[in-house]
Amino acid sequence: EYLMTGDAIAAPKAAEMGLVNYAVAPEELDARVEEFVARLQRGAKKAIRWSKVSVNIGLKQLAHSIMDASLGLEALSNMTADHQEAVTAFREKREPTFTGR
Repeated sequence: EYLMTGDAIAAPKAAEMGLVNYAVAPEELDARVEEFVARLQRGAKKAIRWSKVSVNIGLKQLAHSIMDASLGLEALSNMTADHQEAVTAFREKREPTFTGR
């Protein structure tokens, strides 16, 4: 939904959806970060490091695949009448009228 609409996601909603681990008030942020850092410092450092490396390998491969596909699809999108309408409407400071072309 959010990828298709471009709507912003409030922090509590992002946490509810699992997009972030925690949503905290700004005044709580430093304390929460310090708690998390302290927990990591008490952990098995090499195991934590290797877990992070393992996850990052997969994420990088996925990101590259998505970017490759996205660039091609973005180029196709840029050639549509709807794209031109979006650019024109932006310049004219009005809402676009899309036709699906």
